[in-house]
Amino acid sequence: MRKIKIFCDSSVALTQEEADLINVTILPLTLIHNNKEYADQFEMTVDDVNQLLAKKEIIKTSQPNLGLIISEFEKAKEEHYDHIFGITIAETLSGTHSAFNQAAVEVGLDNFTLINSGSISGIVHEMIRLINSMNEEGMAYDLIRENLNPLLDNSEIFVYPQTLDQLKVSGRISKSAGTLASLLKIKPLLHFANMGQTIDKFGTARTEVKIFDMIVKNLIENNVHPDTHIIYYLESSALEIIERFDLYLKENLGTFETKTLQLPAVIATHAGLGTMVVQWMLKI
Repeated sequence: MRKIKIFCDSSVALTQEEADLINVTILPLTLIHNNKEYADQFEMTVDDVNQLLAKKEIIKTSQPNLGLIISEFEKAKEEHYDHIFGITIAETLSGTHSAFNQAAVEVGLDNFTLINSGSISGIVHEMIRLINSMNEEGMAYDLIRENLNPLLDNSEIFVYPQTLDQLKVSGRISKSAGTLASLLKIKPLLHFANMGQTIDKFGTARTEVKIFDMIVKNLIENNVHPDTHIIYYLESSALEIIERFDLYLKENLGTFETKTLQLPAVIATHAGLGTMVVQWMLKI
């Protein structure tokens, strides 16, 4: 079988052990707290992030260290892989895609395919699975890339934070707007279309059921069905919310294949503890 390597940034939400089993090397995003930089998952764990979020601390995020990317690409070049794939978080959310491209040019990787996931986590998991499967079949590398397009073209994300506190702390919304929403007990629902430009407000409601209903209506409008689509749940201390939503989803649309991952720091640092993300995508 042909020897391939897949590079991802840490928004993929894989443990190192899981990554090792599927030909993946994780290049950590950078977390910044009190002007000190930490490698996501390596020098600052999910538990560390959650503890800081519980204290309403400000954590900023940045792309992986360029020198580290170059070093890992050089190692891959020396190991003579038949082909190397790079999959990054949406380039509208991070400069990681540009950094991967810059490093590949500097190292001189001529057997490299760079893919902008246009999203986070779940869709990257599915692409990794498909790349490995198609490689085992001996499919041409350009055809492997082409066959990922239906997945990339059929995915959306909903972000349901429990409060606007962390969004206020991180400066994503004004303090006055956040305070007013809290006083009125308004629950926000945020939306990120695949290949979207920003995470936008999708709607607001006073009850959790109304939030759930907005998500389900979107699924119906996009012909998302258990036979044709898979759903990833991403969470930051939100497993009980996921259980309630999943029950609501089953009652309205049926039983989907679902997978649950920890919410990557790049989202959790802005959305805060208690955040649930629902990510639907085409089943391939």
